[in-house]
Amino acid sequence: MSERIVIDLTDNIANVGKTLPFTGEFVLDNDLLAYPNAVLEKVKVNFDVTFLNPNVSVSGNIICYVKGNCDRCLTNLDKVVKLHFEQMFYKDISANDDGYIYSTSMLDATKAVSDEIILSMPSLFLCQDDCKGLCPKCGTNLNEKQCDCDTTHDNPFSVLKNLKF
Repeated sequence: MSERIVIDLTDNIANVGKTLPFTGEFVLDNDLLAYPNAVLEKVKVNFDVTFLNPNVSVSGNIICYVKGNCDRCLTNLDKVVKLHFEQMFYKDISANDDGYIYSTSMLDATKAVSDEIILSMPSLFLCQDDCKGLCPKCGTNLNEKQCDCDTTHDNPFSVLKNLKF
């Protein structure tokens, strides 16, 4: 496994318009995730790479393997998150100042993949979409059993309900 996602374009340059596959497993920086209790163990990419002379189109999937604790119930879990990836890489920076560029026959896609992970990962790391979390009084995992705690409380803003305008 590598820390950089580098695509060798040598075969692509000789076959303008032909799509060639690129796959690999990588270990990227753990700072990509905003989860306080989880880490990004590895990233697997499955890309189709097309040299369009001079630009390069890359599309496919990013598969993120995340290990940690659920943000609501603290259950320990391993999770696989699949993200779609589609990006154009430009040979010349002046062609597109906002895009990603490459300069040799080696295209470094690490920054583009990292950006996609940062922007596309769910905001919470949950064991399931409808995780009920922990009881705020006794700490019982509400996904496993319901407790008898009274969690109702007076809303300090409920008096505003009676205001007449």
